Amino acid sequence: MTILVAIADDAARDRVLEVATELGAGLNRELYIVHLIEQTDASPDARRVREETRDRIGDETVVSTISVEYITHQGNRNATRTAKELLDIAADVDISHIVMGHLPKGVVENITQGNTAFAVVDEATVPVTIVPVGAE
Repeated sequence: MTILVAIADDAARDRVLEVATELGAGLNRELYIVHLIEQTDASPDARRVREETRDRIGDETVVSTISVEYITHQGNRNATRTAKELLDIAADVDISHIVMGHLPKGVVENITQGNTAFAVVDEATVPVTIVPVGAE
């Protein structure tokens, strides 16, 4: 079984990776680190995130795979679509746990875009660890 680690180009990424590598080492699980993008080809920013992630976890003892994947689901709010894609990946890769970050949003953003972390928790069939920004 594998731990799915959802990362973004945001302030939570380093802490999410830290929590995930500790969890992976403690449970003797591999990590499947995924960065979801909305364009079909990896942009320079997406490639930068992948390289920074590779550098960040390069010295860790836990086995990991890093993937940049295109969000294919259309028609839903952004957070719902992202959550659906993460849950699809979890089903395809035989995931036993999900680790992801959470950035607080304002009321308007929550209403218009939704909240990916909450959407994943609502539908997940495996344990989910949510890492808030600034968590120590």
